[in-house]
Amino acid sequence: MYTFNGNHNRKGPVILVSRPIAFTFPLSYAYLSGYLKQMGEDVRILFRKVWGASNHQLIKQLMTLNPVLVGFGNLYPELEDIKGIIRSLDDAGRSFPIVVGGQMVSPIPEFAVKITGADFGVIGEGEITLYQLVKALREGLDPSTVKGLAIRQGEEVNLTGPGEFIEDLSQLPPIPYELFPEKDWLNIGRWYTEHRPQAHWRFPDRVINVHGARGCPYRCNFCYHHSKTRYRPIPDMMAEAEVALERFNGNMLYFSDDLVISTPQRANQLIEAIRALKKPIAYSISSRIDILARMSDDLLEGMRDTGCRIMGLGIESGSDRILKVIGKTFTADMVLTQLERLKRFKILPTVSIMVGQHTETKDDVMASMKLMQESIRSNPNICYAVTVTTPFPGSKLYKMIFDQGHLKDDQDFYDIYFSSPGEWKQIVNLSEMSDPEVFAMYEKLCQVYEEEKVKFASSNVAQKIEFSQRMLCKADNKVIKPLWPKLSGFLPLNQSKYDAAYESLQKKLDRLRLKYRGIS
Repeated sequence: MYTFNGNHNRKGPVILVSRPIAFTFPLSYAYLSGYLKQMGEDVRILFRKVWGASNHQLIKQLMTLNPVLVGFGNLYPELEDIKGIIRSLDDAGRSFPIVVGGQMVSPIPEFAVKITGADFGVIGEGEITLYQLVKALREGLDPSTVKGLAIRQGEEVNLTGPGEFIEDLSQLPPIPYELFPEKDWLNIGRWYTEHRPQAHWRFPDRVINVHGARGCPYRCNFCYHHSKTRYRPIPDMMAEAEVALERFNGNMLYFSDDLVISTPQRANQLIEAIRALKKPIAYSISSRIDILARMSDDLLEGMRDTGCRIMGLGIESGSDRILKVIGKTFTADMVLTQLERLKRFKILPTVSIMVGQHTETKDDVMASMKLMQESIRSNPNICYAVTVTTPFPGSKLYKMIFDQGHLKDDQDFYDIYFSSPGEWKQIVNLSEMSDPEVFAMYEKLCQVYEEEKVKFASSNVAQKIEFSQRMLCKADNKVIKPLWPKLSGFLPLNQSKYDAAYESLQKKLDRLRLKYRGIS
């Protein structure tokens, strides 16, 4: 355990510890580290193991580096793993402070700091607050002078008041890509080919993430809200994107928030900016049904022509009643109409449905099932994610479970949530169904989705091609690459020629798969 006395290593680096990068660039850590670097700090990114795996090497590395500060954070499901790492660092005799932040902290700062054993918690957006904390530690000043913190002082956790945040998103710092191994985030197409082949992704996709806005003007009852809405200027977004596309030979952009095209006017600005790029690209974007409904056909045609391949949409239910309960401003009929428009312009949707919403009945779930079936039969390439409603901290549903007396406090929620594996759990049943009925309906939705996809999604040829692509990827990763040093010792193998042939074969399989899916 660290005790503030001004005698820690003031000259050590700032270390931020992220979960492993699976297939998307961690923009939160990028802007935190970018701001620190911009202010002259020595900052490094390390990566931890997840789901109970050993972090022995990480502990050893952190103790050796003896940093001025170590930061952990992100989403609520990571709370338990981070608690375990901090406990291991305490057992190892750490003499440096630890700060936690992100969605797992901001709505429940006192609890998050206590349960993890951290010394500080950052509340809200962290760039400015984190830097000010580091600055105070380096100068031997009392951290309680820094706004935006939860500070552990013995058995108590005290809050220092609202912190600063970046008001003007044109002032976001440059992304320090050098801190993040590109092999883990750039080749998203290859990742999907190996793990989840689908029409939306191609093997050669090299994807650059772009951040477009913060906050949200909408109030869905399952979402966490922590800051006012701000929009990043599109010219700034695209200038940053163009540099990254050139640097990493990217061919696709992923706009990571659903406010990038919050209005038809903003969507049109984005189209023109993409059209002005030096080379044609594809892109994935998120939106809402009610925003999509306000876009003209000409606008969607412009998006298609500039490379819009994927659009993510949070549908959540096929029941008009439940959509109102959630806080949506559209109907199931609007959903089907807008999905049909996307099909007409060959933009591939990814959508979500949840089960177990507040007051939801079996009839409501059946309405979701009907919407799912109709949309798949119309567009077999649509991709659904089905989840169980989880009332995470910061949401209206989280407040409801205490207001209605279902649980006593944050500790109750924590104990239930981490009593079983997995990220999406009901915790408290706020629906009109019994617990077994909720999970039976969830499983039924998943089953029907798979059955509809099998019947309508693709031909047997397309499925065989997907299987071949996946097996090729696994053979390359698990057999060829590990054995390459031995094979090249007695076979006339050339790495560059092999890589080129492998890429060429996967691209050909891509084209065939999409042809039999009816896309190309």
